[in-house]
Amino acid sequence: MATVHTDKPEVEHVDRFDAHIEERIEREKQDLHSGRIDPETAKYLDPTLIIDDDLNRKIKKLVDWRILPFLLLIYFCQTSTLAFSSIMGLQADTGLHGQQYSTLGTILYAGYLIGEIPVNRVIQKVPLGKFLGILVIIWGTIVCMHAVCKNFGGLMAVRFLLGFFESGVQPALMTLTTMYYRRNEHPTIISYWYGMQGVQLCVSGLVAFGLTYVNSPTLYTWQALFIIVGGFTVVVGVLTLIFLPDSPMKAKCWSDKQKTMIIERLRINEQGVQDSRWKWEQMWEAFQDPAVWCYWVMQIAGFIIVNGLAVFANIIVKGLGFTVRQTQLLNLAQGGFSLIIYFGTAWVARLTNQTCLVLAGTMAIAMAGTIVLLTVPVSPKTAPGLLLAFYFANFVIAAGSLLYSIVTRNIAGQTKKTCVTAMLFVTYGSGCIIGPQVFRAKDAPRYKVAFAVHIGLYAFFIVMTFVLRIIFMRRNHVRRRDHEGTEQPGAEHIDHDQAFADLTDLQNKRAFRYVY
Repeated sequence: MATVHTDKPEVEHVDRFDAHIEERIEREKQDLHSGRIDPETAKYLDPTLIIDDDLNRKIKKLVDWRILPFLLLIYFCQTSTLAFSSIMGLQADTGLHGQQYSTLGTILYAGYLIGEIPVNRVIQKVPLGKFLGILVIIWGTIVCMHAVCKNFGGLMAVRFLLGFFESGVQPALMTLTTMYYRRNEHPTIISYWYGMQGVQLCVSGLVAFGLTYVNSPTLYTWQALFIIVGGFTVVVGVLTLIFLPDSPMKAKCWSDKQKTMIIERLRINEQGVQDSRWKWEQMWEAFQDPAVWCYWVMQIAGFIIVNGLAVFANIIVKGLGFTVRQTQLLNLAQGGFSLIIYFGTAWVARLTNQTCLVLAGTMAIAMAGTIVLLTVPVSPKTAPGLLLAFYFANFVIAAGSLLYSIVTRNIAGQTKKTCVTAMLFVTYGSGCIIGPQVFRAKDAPRYKVAFAVHIGLYAFFIVMTFVLRIIFMRRNHVRRRDHEGTEQPGAEHIDHDQAFADLTDLQNKRAFRYVY
């Protein structure tokens, strides 16, 4: 099988049988004998299998029907119930004052940080489907436990535990994405499950709106919200535990032939499928790779903004002059707008093959919306325009989906991926801890200091996006120059004979090309 490579950052690949197939099979046998290929994966490899466009579509459809619903449902359950409850009487009913509400938004990610480093290693070692199902059940139960909290201390405890058990969810979904999908599909797939945040806003907004009409002498409306969301999450966890395969190789829902097709479809990724062995050289490479540090600083900058806006979204909107019920209903509009952002940016990124440029553009749009929020005074006349500016500021949410799609496509080597994912979500937690604290109680309801900080972070993020793009361009330039002595567009032929040998992106100079 060979791949025709063009000068575009990302292209569709065509697998075909060629005269070097025997040599390729022999190399794969050597890699298996030397222990470089995961033994479980090796059972289903077939280098002679031809994956044409028609077969590729059939295999992807097979995977979509079984895997995609779980990616969507699990991420849907990560509803920011705290933001909805903030205007449903939570603060008054539990006696919160000063920065205590902000601290509830922060403590979640303290738990997230503590859980993040061990959980990424656990994901590499344990059956992924079962682990994820148990994790979702526990986290749904903890969401329900919010309803019995009567004070700041109780809420702090459950928020910490919630963050600890949520810490494995996004890394697991990223692992599932790389385990089942081709690299050129990652932006779309990640936008699908990440876009569930927009669906969350719509559904939870309707539920929260409906609960404002409930008058119960024994149950506060915010308590009912936590019980409903938590109960649904537990159901999703049970379904995940029963029906989500642990890996393509262990899936009981597919025949051996189907498993081989699913795995061979991923050969062009040059990222393998799984490998539970820890390789110290890959860990050190992760810490020394400049691209990884770009991911690191971009992640923390982006999520200082993202989580600050998420925790204070309803408070900001209500501060523009809207009532509680209007604010809850406006979550429908924000949710719909979020879906446009997630799916639209992913579509443009795949259409143009310029993910880094699209990412920088979305951050520029978010910066413009934030500048309007900072500078335009609130009045009945300006409220609609300020609301629209707030929605444009929410373009920052693309920092998650697009950056994750860049990371999943440009890191190879299972240990290196584990380290990078851990680093990525440690900084995610750090950014989310800092984010709510930027919104100081004394600055309410305009939060001008927070928005000024956000503008500086946007500028920094955009600069680092271009730095990352230059790193990738330079590496590809050198590899094309050294490969068969050519830099000519379309002249490079890449053979994927070591695709499952667990090489890192820096080790695999002959076949791995960065996409950006």
